[in-house]
Amino acid sequence: MNLQPVPIEDIPLGKALPWRLYDHNGYIVLARGEIVASREQLDGLLAKGLLRDLDAPPQPHETGDWTELKEAASTGGFPPSGIKPQVGELVQLRLPGQHVQTYYSARLIGYIKKQSILVTRPVSVESPFIPVEGQQLEVRMVTGNNIHVFQSSIQRLCISPIQYLHLDYPVEVRMQKLRKSPWVRLNLGATVTDAQGAREAVRLVNLSTDGAQLHAPPMLGKPGEALRVSFHVALDELKTTLNLDATIMHVYAPQARLEADSNMLEYGITFRNVTTEDMLWLKGLTYRHIAEGDMA
Repeated sequence: MNLQPVPIEDIPLGKALPWRLYDHNGYIVLARGEIVASREQLDGLLAKGLLRDLDAPPQPHETGDWTELKEAASTGGFPPSGIKPQVGELVQLRLPGQHVQTYYSARLIGYIKKQSILVTRPVSVESPFIPVEGQQLEVRMVTGNNIHVFQSSIQRLCISPIQYLHLDYPVEVRMQKLRKSPWVRLNLGATVTDAQGAREAVRLVNLSTDGAQLHAPPMLGKPGEALRVSFHVALDELKTTLNLDATIMHVYAPQARLEADSNMLEYGITFRNVTTEDMLWLKGLTYRHIAEGDMA
């Protein structure tokens, strides 16, 4: 799985999505086949940061993680080896066989080994979750850089003291590596050079080892155009200047909380042909900001 920012121009309005949209934590925001009805809804989603899996081919309908991970390695039973699920951890539920496939968010309450798993009943206004005892479902959890998926069914719907579900204990859990890089917040001056050699001062506001988000004037470029971004990096006593080739992925108005200047636009870029040395610098910079609590 290779999660990358989605250009706003690639998201169809009023039509079924050909691929899933994810948030920065790897959880599904919209499933394939769901519809973004308006630009207002799209702007609200973009504020959260939307990603798509570039390794997944476009498909008209949602098939579910279990079907798609049929070649993925089995990690045995639940919990997966080396994983200690925490109370309150986010899980996603999917009901196979529905006309419109939706991933419902719930929270892990706990589990009784080899008996059942307890999760809160999902609450969704747009697509109500109506559980039926004995109904099959698919459960999805993201832990670290891995996605864990298993099939289950609803044992019992409980309504006191809150509404929650007892799920059948899974026989098998499948795992797929989530090959996305963590994003960090920063405020770093940089210089961008376009294909014609024109230079422009910009500010980096989010960064990962795969790409960046920057604020720059409207004339910087359009999606698909190539550029080079240069900025200084200092890690303790070590200093360097990175000069990275990149491609513009999307352009849209920045969030007000990040940029007060309405003349600036937010550009999402992906890095190309990064050398091993430059990758080490990028990792060092992002990991330092993660340690400082600047996760995007």
